[in-house]
Amino acid sequence: MKAESTLATIAGRRFELLPRRGLYWPDRQALLVADLHLGKDASFRAAGMAVPSDSTKATLGAISEMIEEKGARELYVLGDLFHARSSLSLHATGAFEAFCHHHQDVTIVLIRGNHDRAVGALPEHWPIRVVPERLELDGLVMAHHPATCPSQAELLICGHLHPAYEFQTRLESTGKLPAFWWKHGRRCLVLPAVGKFTGTARIKTRPEDQVWIIADDQVHRVT
Repeated sequence: MKAESTLATIAGRRFELLPRRGLYWPDRQALLVADLHLGKDASFRAAGMAVPSDSTKATLGAISEMIEEKGARELYVLGDLFHARSSLSLHATGAFEAFCHHHQDVTIVLIRGNHDRAVGALPEHWPIRVVPERLELDGLVMAHHPATCPSQAELLICGHLHPAYEFQTRLESTGKLPAFWWKHGRRCLVLPAVGKFTGTARIKTRPEDQVWIIADDQVHRVT
C-alpha cells in the first residue's frame, strides 16, 4: 500500500502530515521531525540488553525518504537527536555522518531537547546548527517541549511527548497509534516520535483539539 500523507491547515498555516511521522512545511521546503533517539539500541546493548541493532539506520532511512519525496531544503530536528552519551557508538555516529553527507545540500538544524543536553556537545565537524531551546521562524516557534505558544507567534511545534491515540470502548481497545496532536487552546502542535526504537504515550485530548493518527501507512484525522 502506498504511504498517504494528509494536508492540514493549522493556525492558518498549510502543512503536510507524513505517515513516516514527519511534518512538511511547503512554504519553506522544510521537513520537521522530533525525537529520533539515535543510538538508543547501542545504549541498551551496553547495559546488557539484547535488542535489534538496525533502528538507527531505519530511522535515518525514513527521514531520507521524506526529504527526497518532498524535495526538502531544510531539516529541523525538534529535540532528542541521540538518546544518550552512550549512544554515540561508531555505528550510530557513522550512520549519521553518512546521512549528512548524502544530504549535504540540506540545511540541518537541531533544537536541543532534554536528551541532547545529556549527550553534550556534538562533533564540531558535523554540518549541523544547534539551537539551545527555541527557534522562531516566520511567525512559527519550534521547540522540544510542549508549551503555550508565545503571543507574538502563530503556533508552536514541538515533540517530547511521543503522542499516541487509542480508540477505546468499554470492552476493547485498538491499542496505541502514533499521532499528530494539535492542542488548540495552547496553539501547540505535538509531533509523533520519528525514532524507530521509541515508546509512545497515550494522550488525553480536549473537545477543541485535533488529532491525526498514523495507521497502515496513512494519516487519518480522528478528531
